[in-house]
Amino acid sequence: MAPIAAQELAEHVVTDGFAAQKDGLTALYATARAKAVSGVLLEVVADELEPRPVRERALGRIVIQLSRAAA
Repeated sequence: MAPIAAQELAEHVVTDGFAAQKDGLTALYATARAKAVSGVLLEVVADELEPRPVRERALGRIVIQLSRAAA
């Protein structure tokens, strides 16, 4: 994945916003797709028209799925 861990990236998104973490999120999405994470979650988190809390929740679920896939 990217040099930043998925959970740390999610924490930065909460404090700094999605736009500030665009490069890291792009890497996270690629990793999530490769690990067969839910496509619906990926669509929600990438959709800039979705409310921020909804996107953050989807990002949290992606992080959980990635951590389970790594275990």
